[in-house]
Amino acid sequence: MPDVDSSSPQHPAASSSSASAVPPRHEAEAAARLRQRYSRRPARSFSRRQLTVGAVVVAVLVCAFVIWLVVTEAARPTTKDVGFELISSSRITADFEVTKDPDDVVRCGVEALNENYAVVGYAETTIAEVAPERVVGRTSAHRVEIRTTNQANSAQVVKCWVVD
Repeated sequence: MPDVDSSSPQHPAASSSSASAVPPRHEAEAAARLRQRYSRRPARSFSRRQLTVGAVVVAVLVCAFVIWLVVTEAARPTTKDVGFELISSSRITADFEVTKDPDDVVRCGVEALNENYAVVGYAETTIAEVAPERVVGRTSAHRVEIRTTNQANSAQVVKCWVVD
C-alpha cells in the first residue's frame, strides 16, 4: 500500500478550504440552534382584535368602578355644622344639618373640643324618621347635647353613617 502524504492535494482532509469549511446548510442550522438557545425570544405581538377586546374590557371595568363609586357616595349621609352653644363648663350643644335618604336610619358621632382641639366630650345620636315640617328636601336640622370632661370651646359632627 502506497504511503499517502496527508499534505498532498489528493487527500480531502488536507485541503485548508475543506477542513475549515462546514457546508452552508449545516452552518445555518447550527447558527439557528444557537440563536434559539441563547438569544432573546421575539416579543409577542398582539393582534388588532386582541387589543380591541382588551381595551373594551378595561373601559367596561373603569365605567363599572366609576358607577359604583358614584352610587355609594350618593347613598352616604352628609352633614354640615351649623353652630354650637356653651351651656356650662361641663355641657355644650352642637347644631348641625344632615342630608340623607328619607327611609335611612342614620347615626351621627358628635365631639366637643377644647381650645387645644383636644376631644373633651363625645355623643352619638340616632336620626330616624324626621317630621315633614323639619325637612327641606332631604336635609333636616338637629341639636345634640354633649357632656364634657373640661370646658369645651367648640363642637362638631365627626361622622354620620347609615344603620343597617
